[in-house]
Amino acid sequence: MRLIAPATVLLGVILLSGCTAATTMGKTTPTASPTPAPTATALTEPQLLDKQTKAMVNLYSQVVCTNLAERPDLDLNDAVDKVLATYATEGLSEESRVELAHRVLEQSAAKSCPDQSERVAADLNDE
Repeated sequence: MRLIAPATVLLGVILLSGCTAATTMGKTTPTASPTPAPTATALTEPQLLDKQTKAMVNLYSQVVCTNLAERPDLDLNDAVDKVLATYATEGLSEESRVELAHRVLEQSAAKSCPDQSERVAADLNDE
């Protein structure tokens, strides 16, 4: 009976080592290769203008249309000045900031109140 204990331990070691070998035999273990971290690329000014226009139209088109409907005498050039003073336009030149405000007003009207689109276009072109 004394031989059973060492034999059991030896059998356990063989089985455990065999399980490990069996699970890895014929299989390649993937090695972790370093993947390059994505580098942030700066947006060009036209891309930034498009991105900010889209975001502002999505957020504020209904507000723009409500203001247009409630204030038929609203001077849109004053509205452009308010947009520029109120909302962040980081990374844009002064010319692009004005274009952003125009786009937001025009696209907001087109999206949420098409009946105001003609008025917006006419008022903004009278500058």
